[in-house]
Formats: sequence, structure tokens, C-alpha cells
Amino acid sequence: MNIKYFVISLPRTGTTSLSKMARLCGLKPKHAPHVSWRSQIKSDNFNFFSDTPIFDPSIVEQICKLEDIQSKFIFIDRNFEEIYKSWVKMGLFKNYENFFGNQKNFDFVSYNNAFQTIKLDSTNYFEVFQKHKDLVLDMVNEYQKDLLIYNFDMGWKPFCDFLNCEVPSEEIPKLNTNTFFDPY
Repeated sequence: MNIKYFVISLPRTGTTSLSKMARLCGLKPKHAPHVSWRSQIKSDNFNFFSDTPIFDPSIVEQICKLEDIQSKFIFIDRNFEEIYKSWVKMGLFKNYENFFGNQKNFDFVSYNNAFQTIKLDSTNYFEVFQKHKDLVLDMVNEYQKDLLIYNFDMGWKPFCDFLNCEVPSEEIPKLNTNTFFDPY
């Protein structure tokens, strides 16, 4: 059966770096597949998906229910304060606030679903991020799907073991620390 990997962590958690790691391991990543995610999942062009909208709990559930692929999930375990600071630093927090004025925006739908309509702010980010984490991890466990909870401090081995591949000789990439879209 065709194996596909899905990173169900929120943006600014290391999804671009993990996509680069997947590429170095011989996979075909698609970072931020957006509105065409359904057709991209069915395609042989990609087998590793991360970022918008993959973290949306309703999409995680849809992926869990797919019977024609073997879905495996990765959650990047990163400190919530660091994630929120990165959102603020890169202006994602401002973009999220602006989504409330344009509810037809696809990213708005993904974020709104991820946060279950709670407006994220500096006073509630920990609870909102934790609620998202609990929801997607519980869902993956409920459907009895393979799951790796990964922290970059763990190094290559657990990631490569999960992918069933050799450990690359390159260092773990650290992308998008000061930008939105470093090439991977």
C-alpha cells in the first residue's frame, strides 16, 4: 500500500525543516499544499505533506479515513512560547487576526478549525496550542495510525526509523528562522 506522511503540527513549528529532512531521506515533500491537498495526496508526485491545511483537525480526520493510502503522522513537539513568538515575529499572528475580516480565505478556515473558533492572542496561545495538539493526537490514536512525536533535539535517528530509511550525512536543517519560505 502507498505510504504517505502527514505533519500535523501548526505553522512555525519546523514544518519546512522537516520537509527538507524528508527530501534528504528520499521522500517527495509538499509543504503547504493549500486548497489542492486532496488531489496532491492522490498523486504519486508527493508522499510527505506539511503545513496549511494539513494541521486542520477536520482534514486530519479525513486523512485518517482514507482507505487507499497508508497514512502515517508526525507531530513536531516544540515549545508553545517559541511557536507563538515566531508567529508574532513573522507577522503570522497579524495575518491570523486579519483573517477574521476575510472569512473566505482558505488559511482562515484552516486556522479557525484548528483553534475551534477561538481567537488566538497573547493571553491564550498556550491553551489554544495545547488544545490543538491534544485534538489531533487523540484523533490519530483513535484511528490507530502510526504517529511520531518528534523534537529536533532528538536528531535524525527517530525520524529516519519512522520513515524506514538511512540516516543522511547532512546536519539537520534549520530553515525559516527569519523568513517565511526558505527553499527546502
